[in-house]
Amino acid sequence: MKRKVCIVLLSLCMAAAATGCGGKEKDSSISSEKSSKGESTAILEGRLVSVSDKEIKDYVKLGDYKGITVDKTIQDVTEDDIDMQIDNVLSASAEEVEDAEAKVVEGDIVNIDFVGKKDGKAFDGGTSQDYDLSIGSGQFIDGFEDGLIGAKKGETRDLNLTFPEEYGNEELNGQEVVFTVSVNAIKRIPELTEEWVKNNTESKNIEEYRKSVQKELEESNKLTADSSVKNTAWNQVVEESEIKEYPDEDLKGAIKEYKDSINDYADQMGQSVEEFLKSQNMTQEQIDEESQQYAESKLKQSLTLQAIMDQEGFSLSDEEMKKTADQMVKDYDMTLDELAEQYGEQSVRENVALTRVMDFIVENAEVNTVAGASDGKEGILIDEDSAEDEEETEED
Repeated sequence: MKRKVCIVLLSLCMAAAATGCGGKEKDSSISSEKSSKGESTAILEGRLVSVSDKEIKDYVKLGDYKGITVDKTIQDVTEDDIDMQIDNVLSASAEEVEDAEAKVVEGDIVNIDFVGKKDGKAFDGGTSQDYDLSIGSGQFIDGFEDGLIGAKKGETRDLNLTFPEEYGNEELNGQEVVFTVSVNAIKRIPELTEEWVKNNTESKNIEEYRKSVQKELEESNKLTADSSVKNTAWNQVVEESEIKEYPDEDLKGAIKEYKDSINDYADQMGQSVEEFLKSQNMTQEQIDEESQQYAESKLKQSLTLQAIMDQEGFSLSDEEMKKTADQMVKDYDMTLDELAEQYGEQSVRENVALTRVMDFIVENAEVNTVAGASDGKEGILIDEDSAEDEEETEED
């Protein structure tokens, strides 16, 4: 199972990278990375805000950030969780049925082209090509999936259907339509058998395979809990910090960043800013207010982050920060310059710094680990050292 990356992001343009990227790790050295233009970038330099280390106390008063208490909840893995994960693996292993006489049955994945028409005219959102649909999933309106059962590869069917009264689209609510659907391919999901396990996994039998899936899910839940506790701890630190004043230069820059993102959204939709705001039922006054709120929220985090770095003697160019950046490069499978080109140098700096500071906060926190009960009730406190000893005993 690939390591999942979860980073608290400080700017809008970095939001798209929140889940992290998998792939091969790159043996990258931050100091020697080159951009696509062949020029070295100096990303890990300078400060996150315009004020100096001597001035920053005039802008932010830090709350407690060492010795705080935070709960870490690790969700239990249930039999349903294991079943769902195995179902996902089996679905991903679906193979195309070669028999020309094979007919679609419930559970199959069909690749289809379809056109939906009302009163003989195609309606918006009713047309697609090379669409993979799992029969029985309930993704489409009643009658669509059932209407394909028994179809063969290459067959085209007209499905006379009616949209639900409360479908959510005024033009389609309760309307009679015709979907013309062509079946391009039929994929069939394999059953979980001893033979499938031996041929497709490293396990010897189903029981062993289920245990391996459970172990993977438990590890995933621990990683999720680790990420969550870092975010919780950081939010607590930011909440307890007090902003005395916002640096004017940084405030204007953050406001511009927000408004630039609005311009980008409008451009992507082929609209002017005025047209975009009208389509979103927003006014320029609302954008001004939101950009101010965004800027203040962003700066509270940036000022808090920089103040902690100053107090602890951290800098963007120190060795530990470079190690943090190296790990980010590996996790995202992108060079530092590629990240900067896609999301902006300031966003990359902020995320590298934030990752290190969050780790520092958690290392110096009192973390109460709680097992999340599968029935939704409160779990029990776990002695992590005892739990680790127990795991080692079981492995022995």
